[in-house]
Amino acid sequence: MTRLLAISLMINLLSILGFGQEASWQMVGKIDRKATSVYLDQLNNVYVAQRGELVKLDEKGKELTRYSNKMIGEDVHLDVMNPMKVLVFSAEQMRLIFLDSRMSELRDEINLYNEGYEQISLAATSHSNGFWLYDPINFRLIRYDQFFKKERESLNIAQLLRVEFYPTDLVEVDNKVYLTDPKHGVYVFDVFGNYVKRIPLKEIETLRIANNRLFFERGEKVYSLHLIDSSEEWVNLSEPLGQSWDINRTQICTAKEKGIFIFKPKP
Repeated sequence: MTRLLAISLMINLLSILGFGQEASWQMVGKIDRKATSVYLDQLNNVYVAQRGELVKLDEKGKELTRYSNKMIGEDVHLDVMNPMKVLVFSAEQMRLIFLDSRMSELRDEINLYNEGYEQISLAATSHSNGFWLYDPINFRLIRYDQFFKKERESLNIAQLLRVEFYPTDLVEVDNKVYLTDPKHGVYVFDVFGNYVKRIPLKEIETLRIANNRLFFERGEKVYSLHLIDSSEEWVNLSEPLGQSWDINRTQICTAKEKGIFIFKPKP
């Protein structure tokens, strides 16, 4: 029993120190298009955000459709978790747009100033065609249904956690809501806005979650943390990542100077 306990403690120590399993991913494709930011949906479609336009490509680089709007700039944020309802959010202009799979507006754009908000810093799609907003003035998560009816809001998160709370990204995955604060870690809430736990991974600006794993960069390398058993894995890529990258259940895409590169796990 003592020997088994020692082995268990050693495994836990190695995990804490960052020594985990290795997963090798290989480059399987390249799209000859320059991009400063890329997003990848669950159907392997690639979205390129550029000033004034949003372009949707298939994984081979064929342009499927595009959406033009002057509000789309470098600060725009996309949530493509639901390819049938893509969320486009500008925190600077306080506007929300929802697009269908053909990149047509599902409804008139939403001016959040007109809805009574002084500031909204983050937005994300939610289950049942709803969406989340984060109010940094009152430190609250707010959920709306598909008809833009407010359903619920969280308690004051800063007071609840007793920290200075400045999250940089928000996403809902598998009935869990994740907020990352690079200074403190990743915070997990349920779909009712109730606090569940903190994942003690700091310096994560952007949330990338797939297959029950949280993917992140550390020392110019990519790792994944299993959200169930907390095991860590090194994602060994055949080519370095660019500044912008995204992941779904089967692929990683990244934007580099020479184009957009697609990776898949080696068989």
